[in-house]
Amino acid sequence: MTDAPTETIIINNSGYRFPSAVFEWPGVRVVEVTAEDDVPGDLTGDVVVTTTEGSGNLAEILACGVDWVHTIGTGVDHFPFDVLDGQTLTCSRGASGLPIGEWVFAQMLSFAKAMPEVFIGDAPESWGIDRRIGSLRGATVIIVGVGGIGTEVARLSLALDMTVIGVRRRGNVSPFDEMTVVNDLSEVIGEADHLVLAAPATAETRHLIDTSMLARVKPGLHLVNIARGTLVDQDALRIALDDQRVARASLDVTDPEPLPADHWLYDHPQIHLTPHTSWMGPGALNTMMALLRTNYDHFRSGEPLEGIVDVQVGY
Repeated sequence: MTDAPTETIIINNSGYRFPSAVFEWPGVRVVEVTAEDDVPGDLTGDVVVTTTEGSGNLAEILACGVDWVHTIGTGVDHFPFDVLDGQTLTCSRGASGLPIGEWVFAQMLSFAKAMPEVFIGDAPESWGIDRRIGSLRGATVIIVGVGGIGTEVARLSLALDMTVIGVRRRGNVSPFDEMTVVNDLSEVIGEADHLVLAAPATAETRHLIDTSMLARVKPGLHLVNIARGTLVDQDALRIALDDQRVARASLDVTDPEPLPADHWLYDHPQIHLTPHTSWMGPGALNTMMALLRTNYDHFRSGEPLEGIVDVQVGY
C-alpha cells in the first residue's frame, strides 16, 4: 500500500450533472469539464469520468496529468482508445447486471406465455384454452457472454428449471454447477429455445448471428439482444423472421442507434423493440457511481482497479 495523496482531482467529463453529494468523498475535488467546454489552460487532474464514447476534448484533458479514466457505462466499443497515453481505462462492468437480467427474463417469460398476443379486447371464441401458451420450465437458453449480465440471466433461468448453456470466448469456467459453458456457439445453437446475446462488440463478434448461424437454429427461436446491434446481421435476421426460424426478436440494441424513423425494425410484427433502456431501474446510476467509489478507494490506496478494459481486445 502506498501513501495516499492529499487530494485527488476528478475531472467530470461525462455530461451527467451529478448531485454534489455524489462526489462528497474524502480527499476528492471535482472539476466539471463537459464535452462542449474549452479545456482550461491550468487544468490538472488525476482521474477522468467520461462516457463510453469519450468526447472531442478528451485527448486534451488526458494531457493534464491524468492517470486513470473511468467510463459511466460498460460497452466501450465506441471509445477512442487512440487518445489514451498510458492511462488505465476502467468501465462500469457489472453495474447493470440486475436490471438487464430482469429485462431479459421479462422478455423470455412474455414469449413463453405468448404475450401480448393472448391479451383480448373482444369476447373470444372460447374461455380457458389457448394452445399458444408455453413455459420456461424445461426450455433451453443459450447465453452468449458470461459476464455480469450473462451470469444474472443464468441465475434467473436456473431458478425456473431451464437448461442453461453459456458461450464464452475461452475457458469453460461456469458461475453455476448446473450451467454448461462452451466456446463454440455453432455447436450448440440448434438446442436453443431462447438465445441471449450479452457479449461485447468486437471485431470477432461483429455479425456473430449471420445467415450461416441462423441456418442452424431450431425453428421458433426467441432471440434476445442486449449487447450491441452489431452482433446481429439485421438483413439475415429479417429473412429468418419472415420464414419463422426466429419467432420473435426482443431487441434493446440496434445498428445503428438511434434507428432512422422509417427503419423496418419499428414495424415488423415479430420484433419487440426498446430504445436501449434495459439497463434502467431505480438507482441504476447510483449503482454505477458506487462502483466508481469502490475503484476510487482502490486508487487512493494504490490497490488494483476493478473493471479494467483490455484496449487490445476492446472490452
